Amino acid sequence: MKTLSTLMVFTLVAACGGDSNDAPATEEAAATMEAMGPSLADLTGTWNLMAMVDGTPDPISVVVEFAADGSATMTLPDRDPMAMTVTMTGDSIIMQGPEYESVIREGVTVSTRTAAVVHDDMMMGSLTATYQSADGTEIVGGTMEGTRGGM
Repeated sequence: MKTLSTLMVFTLVAACGGDSNDAPATEEAAATMEAMGPSLADLTGTWNLMAMVDGTPDPISVVVEFAADGSATMTLPDRDPMAMTVTMTGDSIIMQGPEYESVIREGVTVSTRTAAVVHDDMMMGSLTATYQSADGTEIVGGTMEGTRGGM
């Protein structure tokens, strides 16, 4: 009986083991797909985001419009659209806004940089707001999240 059980275990292991040469090709393909991440064209559409700046009680509504050519604009409440610089690093979307008058701090200019990831139609990430005032530069962190096409 022990011999039969041992033989069955060896047979099962051998049957499930597969060709050892298949593993590197499968791992290489998975690594390539992961490294590719999304493309800028995958972001095409309107994204309704909420930015939560550290130390501020209320989130800020931000609409980001991505075009198929990789260009993007950011629109804040009661503001005209502003061109953004967008790049991809692996699966991260890096968005850099221009300098503009702060929505939170009157009379102060700010520029924002966001690093985000996308899963399906959900975008989430962290942001850095760099404020410029007569008193100098202040850097504040925060987060952002939202969805393509609606909240």
